[in-house]
Amino acid sequence: MNLSRPLRATAIAAVVVCGILLTLAPQSAQADNAKALLYVVQSVDVSGVPVKLIVPIDEPGLANSNVSLRPARAFSALKARNSEAYGNSSLRIDSATKATLVIGNGADADLVVAEVFWTLASMGVTDISAPPFIQGDVKLSQLTYGAHVLLLSPFDLLSFARREQVPPRAWVIVDGAPVSARDAARGIATGAKKLNGVKLREMLATAVTGKSKRAKLAVIAGVSKAAVRKAYNLKIDMLVPALADKDLNVRSSALDACIAAGVKGSPAVMSGLEKIVENDSDTDLKLRAVKALSKAGVSKYNDLLQAEKLRSGTTAEALAAVDTLTKSSQAKIAAPALVSALTHRDSGVRDAALKGLVGMKQWELLHTAMPSDNLAADMKEQIATVLVNHGSAVAREESLKFLISEGTPEGAIFAAQTYGKNGSKSATPLLITALKHTAAMVRQAAAEALGLIKDERAITPLADAAQARRRDEEYMMKAAETILKTLSLSQVKRLVKSSNLTIRQMAIRSLAGFSQGSAPNASIVQLLMDALKDSDATIKRAAVYALSDIRDDGIAQDLAKLAKDPDASIRMRVAYAVGRASGRFEGAGKLLMEMMRDPEKKVRVAAIDGIALRKDAEAFGPLMRLVNYPDPLIKRAVYGALLALRNAENSQALRMKFRKGMETRDSAVRLVCIQALADATVAGDMDALRQASFDKSTGVKLSAIAVLAKSNLPEALEVLALWFADPDMKVREAALDGLAGIPATGSWSAKKKRYVKDFIGTPGQPKALVAKAKKIK
Repeated sequence: MNLSRPLRATAIAAVVVCGILLTLAPQSAQADNAKALLYVVQSVDVSGVPVKLIVPIDEPGLANSNVSLRPARAFSALKARNSEAYGNSSLRIDSATKATLVIGNGADADLVVAEVFWTLASMGVTDISAPPFIQGDVKLSQLTYGAHVLLLSPFDLLSFARREQVPPRAWVIVDGAPVSARDAARGIATGAKKLNGVKLREMLATAVTGKSKRAKLAVIAGVSKAAVRKAYNLKIDMLVPALADKDLNVRSSALDACIAAGVKGSPAVMSGLEKIVENDSDTDLKLRAVKALSKAGVSKYNDLLQAEKLRSGTTAEALAAVDTLTKSSQAKIAAPALVSALTHRDSGVRDAALKGLVGMKQWELLHTAMPSDNLAADMKEQIATVLVNHGSAVAREESLKFLISEGTPEGAIFAAQTYGKNGSKSATPLLITALKHTAAMVRQAAAEALGLIKDERAITPLADAAQARRRDEEYMMKAAETILKTLSLSQVKRLVKSSNLTIRQMAIRSLAGFSQGSAPNASIVQLLMDALKDSDATIKRAAVYALSDIRDDGIAQDLAKLAKDPDASIRMRVAYAVGRASGRFEGAGKLLMEMMRDPEKKVRVAAIDGIALRKDAEAFGPLMRLVNYPDPLIKRAVYGALLALRNAENSQALRMKFRKGMETRDSAVRLVCIQALADATVAGDMDALRQASFDKSTGVKLSAIAVLAKSNLPEALEVLALWFADPDMKVREAALDGLAGIPATGSWSAKKKRYVKDFIGTPGQPKALVAKAKKIK
C-alpha cells in the first residue's frame, strides 16, 4: 500500500470534501492522545441491502499504549477478535510507516488485508505489503471490501440489482482515484471508457482467476442473479475459470450460477462442465454437472445419473445402477461414483461395487478409498486383499500392513504368508508383533514367515513367543531353527551357551543343519551328545531333535537306547531317526514294530512312517490289522505304509483294503487309496472311486477324476458324471474333459451322449463349459 501519492493527494481530498469520516484517512499527524480505533468488517444496511463493509470500532486500552507500539497491538487485537479468519497470519513492523503482513495458510485473506490496511492506515502506516496474497504494496483498488459508509469496492456494486439502489454519495476507488459509485455501476453495465467501464469490467473478469475468494464469489453471485446479470450485462462465460478453481466452494458456486443462467447457449461453459465431469474429485459436483449437461442435450454422460440412485434409490435400483456404471464407457467418471457405493447400507451393493471396480482395474482409486473411516472393516479388508495382488508398490505395502495389524485372522494370515514369500526384512517388525496375536493360526503364520525371511532380529522374539504359549513352541522353534541355520557355526555355538533357555534349545536344534553330508561334523555331534546329559529336560529334548536330523546309522543306534525314554517327544524323534537309518542298522525294523505299540499316538505314527520309509515287509501283518483303527492320524500313517509295502504277492489283498479305505471320511486317507487304485484300474474300482465325489477336498476329487480319465474304461463315464454339478468349476471342467477322452462304443456311446446332454442342461452351467461340451463327439 502506498498512501503517500494517490490516497493522500487525491483520495483524501475527495473523501473530506464528500463528507466521508475523517477517521478513514491516515492519521500520521494525530496527537499521541488521539482516539485509537480498529477497522473491522461488519454487515451494514445500505439502501435496504446488507453489504459487508469496513467500520471503525473502539478498542479499549489501545489509545493508552505508546504510539509506536499501537500497530502491533492493534494487529494482535484484530487477530484475537477473529482468530479463525486470521489463522497463523503475522505482522512485521518494518518502520514507523512501513509494515509487512504475511497471510497464513487457510486465512481469509480478503478480510485480513482489508482490516489491517485501514487499521494501520489510521495509525500512520502508509506502506503495507501482504505476500503471498498481493505482490508489492497494497492499493485501495485491490481491496475487495468497501468502507463505511460511502467507500465501496467494485464487487459491492454487484449486490445492487438496480443501479438506482446504489447510494448517491458512495465512491469506488479505480486506479487509486475515487469515482462515483453510480458512475462506476454505469461503467460496468455499459463498458464506457469515460466511465472507467473497460477497467472495471476487466477487474471483474480478472477477479475470477485471481487469489481473492471474496471477489470470485461476489462476481459469481452477481452472475447467478438474473436481475444483476441483466443490469450489468454480465455473461456466464466469464465464470469458466471458476469452474476449475482449486476451492470446492468456488467451483460449486460457479456451477450453480451457470445452471441458474442456463448453460445451453455457451459452448465455453458446456466445455467447462464436461471438464468437471471428467476431472473433478467431488462426486456430487460431477453429478450436478451431468444433470446440467443432460438438460442441455449432452447425453454421453447420462450413465452417471445412476449415481444418484446409489444414495436415494432402493436396493434393487442401487444394484441396477452399479451394473450400469460398471459397464459405462466413461470408466474414468463412473469409477468414482462406484467408490461412493462401497459405503452403501446394503452389503450386496457394496460387494457389487467392489467387483465392478476390480473389473475396471481401478487399483489407485481403491487405494485412495481404503483409509476412509466410512468404509466397513470387512470392505477395507477386501480392498486390501485386492491391492496386495494388483496395487502399486505403496498400495501393496499399506494393504499388507493393514491386514496384519487390523485385519481378521484370515487377513492377517494372508499378509504373513505374503510377507514370507516376498522375503523382505522390512516386514520383520510387523511379523514380530503378530507373534502376540490372539489367534493361534496367525501366530503360526507369522513365525513361518519369519523363518522364510531369515532375519536374525526375530530369534529372541520367537524364543519369547515359545515361552509364552506352550502350544506354539514347536513352530516357533522351527522358525528360529531356520534362521539360525543362516548364521555362522561360531555364532550358533555362542547361542548354545545363552542364558535364555529357549534360545539355547533353538540353537541346539539348529546345529543339525551344520552337520549334513556323508560324514557328520564330529565337534557338532560331540556337542549334542554332551547336551543329552544336560539336567534340563528341554535341552535334552532339543539335543535329541538335532541328532535325529543327522542321517547317520551310528547316531541312530545311540538314539535307539532312548526308545523307552519317559519323554514322548524324545521317543517320537527316536522313531524318526531309526526309520531314516540305512539297511545296515540291524534290528531297526523290529524296534519300530515295538514302537508301533507305544502308548503315545505321535510315537506310533512316527514308527509307522519309519516302517514305510524302510519298507519292512515283516510289518505287513500288524499294519493290516490296523486299517480299521478309528484315529485318523494312525489310519493315514497305516494306509501310507501299506502303499509303500505293496508288491506282486499282496497287491490283490491290498486292493480290497484300498477300496474299503475310500469309505473313510478323511481326505488324506482317500488320496492314498486313489493313488493305489490308479495302478491298473479295473471296473471293480468304480464304486470305490465314486466315494471321492462326497469328499470336501478339491484335490481328492481332481485326483479321482484323473484316475478315471486315465483308465479309459467306459464304466468310468457314469462316475465322472457325478461331478457335472460340482460347486467348483475346475472340478466340473476336469470331469467333462475326462469324459470327453474316454472312447465309447455300442450302448456306451448313447450313454456318453446322454451324459453330455445332462451336462449342458445343468442349471447355472458356465457358457464356456457348455460350448466345450457341445464339441464332444
